[in-house]
Amino acid sequence: MHKLSRAIIITALIAGLITAPSARAMDFIGISEETAGLISVTCGSIQLQLKNIQKSDSKMRVFLGAKYEFILDQLITNLNLRLVKNNLATDDLASLQTTFSSEREFFKSAFTDYAKSLDTLIATDCKSDPYGFYANLLTARTKREAVRASYLRLDEVLDWHQAAVIELKESL
Repeated sequence: MHKLSRAIIITALIAGLITAPSARAMDFIGISEETAGLISVTCGSIQLQLKNIQKSDSKMRVFLGAKYEFILDQLITNLNLRLVKNNLATDDLASLQTTFSSEREFFKSAFTDYAKSLDTLIATDCKSDPYGFYANLLTARTKREAVRASYLRLDEVLDWHQAAVIELKESL
């Protein structure tokens, strides 16, 4: 009798999981069945747009990566080395170099995470699994926002660096 009760409970749980996927998915990710239907119907167009975004973002990553590497290696580091050799080094510029370097590493890592999540999103069959697709979309959006935030922080550090260089120049 005990085994039969357990089997009935397990069967009921499994049946509940199988028969109500849209309600469960809606609870977890907050989209309606109508939205899920739209995702399924427009899946081909969505996938094409995502591949275009992926291509564009990949080009932007290469451009920004090269730009940040040049700025750090050829401008910031070289300036700080010259200042040290001439006994003009400042704590501000050295600190900004460290901050920029750390943020650049975070940018690279965040972009790698975003690219992986975008690959996962594109690989998800939005026609047969719109809820899983939407969940992956939310993940990719969050990771893309982390990349954007890092980009803005790098831009801010460069503004601070420029102000510190101007202040140093005026003090000479």
